Amino acid sequence: MENKHKLIESAQELRQGLELLSRERKVVMPHNKAFDHVDKLKAKVDEIINLAETV
Repeated sequence: MENKHKLIESAQELRQGLELLSRERKVVMPHNKAFDHVDKLKAKVDEIINLAETV
């Protein structure tokens, strides 16, 4: 149950992060910030995969 909650929370964080890179964003990020943000999102995807494997 704990992993399911973490999985949902991580997926929501990933969605919020993708919103910052989407066409609907309110502010354009500088390229270097966008690259750093993508690195964080990739780490979040790895976390989601690991959680999904244990559920």
